[in-house]
Amino acid sequence: MKLLLPAVCLLLSSLGLGAQAPASACRALKHLAVSPTAIALPTRGAFVLSSKESRTGTITFCRVLGQIRSVDPSAQPIRFEVNLPAPSLWNGKAVHFGGGGFDGSLKASNGLAATEVSVRSDPTPLQRGYATFGSDSGHHHHYFLVPDTYNALVADFALNLEERRNFAHDGLKKTHDAAVTLMQAYYGAAPGRMFFLGGSTGGREAYFVTQLWPADYDGVLGAYAGWNQVQLDLQFIRFSKAAYRPGDKLTRGWLPPAQTRLVAAHVLQTCDALDGVKDGIISNPDACRFDLHTLACAAGQHGKGCLTPGQMETFETFATEQRTALPLANSVQSIPGFNITSGTDLTGSMGLSRHPFHPPLYPLNSFYYQVADGVIRFFVTGDRKFNALTFNTSTGGAYASDLLPQSVASDASNANLTPYFAHGGKLILVHGTADATIPTGATTEFYRMMQAHVGQQALDQSVRFYLIPGYGHGHGVFNAGFDALGVLDAWVDKAQTPDHLVATDNNKGQNRRTRPLCVWPTYPRYVAGDVNRADSFACTAP
Repeated sequence: MKLLLPAVCLLLSSLGLGAQAPASACRALKHLAVSPTAIALPTRGAFVLSSKESRTGTITFCRVLGQIRSVDPSAQPIRFEVNLPAPSLWNGKAVHFGGGGFDGSLKASNGLAATEVSVRSDPTPLQRGYATFGSDSGHHHHYFLVPDTYNALVADFALNLEERRNFAHDGLKKTHDAAVTLMQAYYGAAPGRMFFLGGSTGGREAYFVTQLWPADYDGVLGAYAGWNQVQLDLQFIRFSKAAYRPGDKLTRGWLPPAQTRLVAAHVLQTCDALDGVKDGIISNPDACRFDLHTLACAAGQHGKGCLTPGQMETFETFATEQRTALPLANSVQSIPGFNITSGTDLTGSMGLSRHPFHPPLYPLNSFYYQVADGVIRFFVTGDRKFNALTFNTSTGGAYASDLLPQSVASDASNANLTPYFAHGGKLILVHGTADATIPTGATTEFYRMMQAHVGQQALDQSVRFYLIPGYGHGHGVFNAGFDALGVLDAWVDKAQTPDHLVATDNNKGQNRRTRPLCVWPTYPRYVAGDVNRADSFACTAP
């Protein structure tokens, strides 16, 4: 991990906070200002708003809230939280939490909650003695009678260039450096190990920290990562065009819940047993070959038990790739479709209304339209009134020249992680096979990109990639959890290289069900015994 500048270390040592009793040392942090020179990227420094001794489980900790001042006075500050276990309880390590959606709040990334893909009954990293921290990525609005987490769906902050850059990645480095400065002040030492855990947008952030600041982190979990953000958002617009396509009862594209459930049920019926047992989980999606056209309505008919031509076209759009006419950053030109015919259920993602309000309304409009509309209007066109459903997702139309710069700024698509691996960094990639938010194949694609850049031997030494059957975007019929932080820590500190692991189902009533977490490309195949036990399955090549 990169150490602080000697001058900064000397200044903090002179404060002598670590020698005080934990409560008084915590209160003393409230008077601490972080110099701009302690943060590698341009800021006007940071300051602590509050520092209060708190408790979680058996851990007493100092909860610190602060802000990092933006260079542009019109740009919002980065709000951050750092949680510092009492010095006698600190294990000398730290965990940086990633965010979600468009970020914009501390709810998901404040370092107090469970981490991505964890066992919900397990102690949190903070309760295990890790210092934890995260930020809102540099933008936030208060909404009357609406929770702060609504910020994760609002993209208008991107009209400010500094706020946009902070969200893309700069806020990660700024928060990291401010947090380490506070740890240096409180403990008299920087953490000996630094981990990053994130999913979705936090997964994209996880990829970015390995690419941009490889010496800052020792172990990283990137779960269902939206690393290919521009292609993903173009894919969302492509989906939305199909779903909101007007027409009569036979040709319109809207997918009511009855139709999404119809497809999901037939796919499960066809493919559930391909892993050796019928258990409600499609564990061998590569072998699943369900034909949507077997559900086609007879000519001129429509109804809940079949798919009209318009509905068929929409499902096929979801199942196929988005491709731009020209490559974007790092020569990435496409993003795969979803596993519609092998386990992904669109129910719950389409919204409640078949009408595309402009701007979209959540939850009336689909999640896909809500997110991509914000990106097109505020990141790409800069036009609040632009109708995203008119955007050409192949060429970019009048905004063709804006796609590549936006991709360079936002996409964590540099798969040459040689500097991170040379530093000794370890990386765990996780994705569910039933994800309806970010295509499972996107992570497979990034793994193959890494193979091409660094070779399989380097990946075997530094990367583990796990696909989780039945798991979606943070939930699913198999709501998987495992101790990713513990695995990374043991890999980094004790050279305990992980292989096949065990995942626990977090679903209520299923907390005794376990499954193997198989290193890709193997999958868990039932052999014999209790179907709810991982040891009844074997990781098998497809």
